[in-house]
Amino acid sequence: MNSDSKCPADLEMTAPKNQDCWSQEYMLTLLECMKNNLPANDGSKFKTTESHLDWEKVAFKDFSGEMCKMKWMEISNVVRKFQTLTELIMDAEEHVKNPYKGKKLKKHPDFPKKPLTPYFRFFMEKRAKYAKLHPEMSNLDLTKILSKKYKEGGWGLITTRKNRKMQTII
Repeated sequence: MNSDSKCPADLEMTAPKNQDCWSQEYMLTLLECMKNNLPANDGSKFKTTESHLDWEKVAFKDFSGEMCKMKWMEISNVVRKFQTLTELIMDAEEHVKNPYKGKKLKKHPDFPKKPLTPYFRFFMEKRAKYAKLHPEMSNLDLTKILSKKYKEGGWGLITTRKNRKMQTII
């Protein structure tokens, strides 16, 4: 379609008569063409890079640049957006290959984790001690005993001293 395109040359065939029919192969080709037309050091937000992308260079077969852009908008709505366009295209490829794989959004690896609850802190502090005292007990039995001790001992009610300790940890 466009001689400046960096898409594979064997894609110069024609698309099916129904232009709205995007097969998985076509969607992966779209993503590959987008990847090939990205700047070398893609460090900008994906929206910035996306707005500078020349869609006519992305076009392949009988799919115009506008059609490719519309399909990309559709695909990009289902993947996370807090990354560069390069990372977003990789996520989109994964989604196109496995569309039914976990609909839960991926969390960014740098997001902070939630602090542990008082029960889990208690459990982590006491479990090793009780496991040494009672090596014959299973993990399930140890958990039951520690849960009872937590409830009986009033560990759920944090004293002021422990509260300060927890706040310094967090």
